[in-house]
Amino acid sequence: MEDSWWVANLKALESRPQRLEALTTMNTTIAKEAALPRQIIERLLTTAELYDCANSAVDSHVPKDQAVDVTLELLGHCLDQLAMDTADEQLPSLLRRGLTHPNPALRALVLARLLKELRRQLVAGQVRTLPNNELIFLILDELKQPETEGISIAINILSIVLVQRLSDADVQAKLVHLLQQNEIVRCCAYELAVVLAKESAASLSAVKFILDAALSELDNDDVLLQASVMELLVPLAEQNHGLSYMERRRVLDVISTRVQRIEEHPLDALLIPSIMKFFGKIAAYQPLKIIAGYPQMLACLFQQLQSEDESILPTAMDTLANLASTPQGKMLLHLHFNAAMENSFKMYGSYTKKLSAPIKERLLNSLDVIYEVETPPTKEIDTILKSWYECFAGGAHANAIMDLINTPFPDLQMAALALLKTICKYGWGIVALKNTGGAVEFLLSRQRDLHRDIKYIKWQIMEILSASAEFSPTETVRFTAYVNEGPYHVQADLDIATEPQGNA
Repeated sequence: MEDSWWVANLKALESRPQRLEALTTMNTTIAKEAALPRQIIERLLTTAELYDCANSAVDSHVPKDQAVDVTLELLGHCLDQLAMDTADEQLPSLLRRGLTHPNPALRALVLARLLKELRRQLVAGQVRTLPNNELIFLILDELKQPETEGISIAINILSIVLVQRLSDADVQAKLVHLLQQNEIVRCCAYELAVVLAKESAASLSAVKFILDAALSELDNDDVLLQASVMELLVPLAEQNHGLSYMERRRVLDVISTRVQRIEEHPLDALLIPSIMKFFGKIAAYQPLKIIAGYPQMLACLFQQLQSEDESILPTAMDTLANLASTPQGKMLLHLHFNAAMENSFKMYGSYTKKLSAPIKERLLNSLDVIYEVETPPTKEIDTILKSWYECFAGGAHANAIMDLINTPFPDLQMAALALLKTICKYGWGIVALKNTGGAVEFLLSRQRDLHRDIKYIKWQIMEILSASAEFSPTETVRFTAYVNEGPYHVQADLDIATEPQGNA
């Protein structure tokens, strides 16, 4: 189409009764064109009337949101055909209307296309240098939007490009401005700072003032805000330079003291689940630092695990799983807290009989995290895990797991089978299953009413058993036949007619 055709259709957008037809016509045309001339794409991306159509509050002459949806689709096509050169000084002016639009869906659309281009540059190994701060400022403004669908996209973009200009005085001033906003915006700034700080010690140094501001929130009276900040700070511990910063600021000490002062500050009790989660997640990266360095936190955790309180048990179970998720974590817990671990696993066994189905499912999932290993465990860890399992199961069998498999709750059945599969990766786990009456027969059965996913996990377990030396040759042949038939094999119903015996 000629340029005049696009001009005419864009002009038609000024008349509300003509908008939907003009939008649909342009959208249909651009969808068929593989590559429109650059000047047409630029005209579309900079026409104010087109962006007016993306605001549903403006147009009441068409069915609700229909014009908005067509406009978003049309602008999406424009962005797809735009060669986004982030080193181009003109790019911010082409994206400005979209990035500052009141419709959060439109802003998210533009942000997503920009992130796609930046990730392409990352894969190619060359992120282009921004010519100025203009694009960065537009992205940072998304963090202040009261309604947004693009916070995570914006933070991902900034994690790629902001490092280029972190030392720029104007950029620093913009970041300081974010810290002067409400708690939601401040938390976005904290999340961004943590993402940047993880990259290198130099980046951490550049955003240290934001991290320091985050730490100051831990003295805030708002318990929910404190919990959010703790959650945001956890990824810092993934890198040694991040953990060193936290140690210099005595972050772990400050947070752990909250547990010790609950009697004087009852409100701090509301923070206990968040504190447990905080220490548990850090322990997944730094088990020695947490398990050996903060025994009072572990004591609090084990107390929670004995509480039978369904409001705090899920977080406590997840925390223990994080603590015991690594080989080092398992060894440290055995060395320093084995009696408490055994008592906790015994309590888990009792919980399988009396707690609600969702909590039982969470319990099984947490055990699965503990027993899932990427590489074969050492003999010592294998012995530790066997001992803990038998505390949970009440012996060298899988009765507790099988009882949960036989419940009427599909999600609980799935979680129980998943744990059974993980346990069967250990020699002692296969023995436990073998010692469980009816377990092998259940796995070999071809019940038609079982969920497809349950059939698949059963088949995976049988695949493990078919390679085990714990069973007789006859059993192994049966197992292998089952595996070869596949997870969804349906046995034919055979009606066998018999001839009457004797003389007719």
